[in-house]
Amino acid sequence: MMTYQETVEYILNIPLFAKKIGTENLTALMKRLGNPQDVPKVIHVAGTNGKGSVCKALAALLEQSGKKVGLFTSPHLLSPNERIRVNGELISDSDFVRSFEKVRSRFEEHPSFFEVLFAMAAVYFEEKKVDYAIYETGMGGRLDATNIVRPVVTVITSIGLDHMQYLGDTIEAIAGEKAGIIKPGIPVLYFRRDAVSARIIETRAESLGSPVIAVEKSQYIINVLEDKTIDFSFHNRYYSYDHLKMKKTALYQVENACLAILAFVVATKQERQVTGYIPAEQKNGGEILPDKLQAVISEGLMSFAWEGRMEEVAPGIYVDGAHNPEAIEAYCKTLNAFHKGCKKILVFAVVKDKDYEAMIMKLLYHLKFEQIIVTAVDSDRKAPVEQIAGIFRSYTDTEVKACRNIEDAMAFAVRYRSMQDNANIYCVGSLYLVAGVKRWLS
Repeated sequence: MMTYQETVEYILNIPLFAKKIGTENLTALMKRLGNPQDVPKVIHVAGTNGKGSVCKALAALLEQSGKKVGLFTSPHLLSPNERIRVNGELISDSDFVRSFEKVRSRFEEHPSFFEVLFAMAAVYFEEKKVDYAIYETGMGGRLDATNIVRPVVTVITSIGLDHMQYLGDTIEAIAGEKAGIIKPGIPVLYFRRDAVSARIIETRAESLGSPVIAVEKSQYIINVLEDKTIDFSFHNRYYSYDHLKMKKTALYQVENACLAILAFVVATKQERQVTGYIPAEQKNGGEILPDKLQAVISEGLMSFAWEGRMEEVAPGIYVDGAHNPEAIEAYCKTLNAFHKGCKKILVFAVVKDKDYEAMIMKLLYHLKFEQIIVTAVDSDRKAPVEQIAGIFRSYTDTEVKACRNIEDAMAFAVRYRSMQDNANIYCVGSLYLVAGVKRWLS
């Protein structure tokens, strides 16, 4: 048996994509493993922005209700163990190795990197006897490895222009790929951001006889932005929740929390003996009583936190993985709401296949920075530092410093901050940057 480090190195060197497009090989592998992905109740989540946050918030709600929950997300920041969790606990190194060995023993054609990790998660969740398994898609949906699951609820988060070289260069094409996870007769919950993606999702759901419910901005209001919490209310045609609270985080997490609440209510409706989506009287047996439902939701949301999403990793140093124009727009709204009174130092890094000029334009349109520092992520996909710095300089008179790596960038940012009053450092543009800053801190 390999050591943990040998196992990680082996997995990280597996090609990202399988030789054959589609799920035929993975389906055969999972059958040889006994189809562990079919054992728990499954919730399947796709989308461009927010899907990891929705998964984590949903897991927090289910755990608060007393369920044992498996969570499979991507990417990881520091360790691949982060992708596989049960009730918030990362898979241990020894279980990681053992799960890999079990999956590898059933190889015929070699799976892709993502397929291996998905199979390991399914094996581990079956062994741990989870009640629910939440699977986040990798990049798309229709051809994603996770699309072999049979969910009780399908969730599609906000859709935007990202991964266009793989998914298509229009919202319509990308929405079509995401909608590929919809299954016949299975409820579909989605965030309605634009009419084009809404039409694609609803048409696909209707063709498969799948009930569909949309969450819209008009359905929630932020009541109070407190020192440590966000107080909000969420209403739609099925139910009403007032004065829910979550820890102070990015404003966009309210949107994700609403999707998670809806998924939680719909996924557990049979256990709560509901009619439609409205709580009704309960039978004995430990189900959540309707009068306790809001308390479960409130307490679950207060335990919700997600790494790399407007996370304060050290006093006055914030990291966020926003890596496309839509995500940057939401990021700017958070800074304008919560960080108005401080000076801002920007550390920015991006990968070369993103729409980085649009990201830069949005940052400079919505926010004022005292200093801009451009650096490179630790990846073959990194964008050229001087090229990115040049784009910044073409849109602003603020000084732009180019640093060859994250360590130099953060060292410069900290030195610059030491000469300022009331200044914070904001690192954004890529989850690779988030990981690099965390490594630098450690």
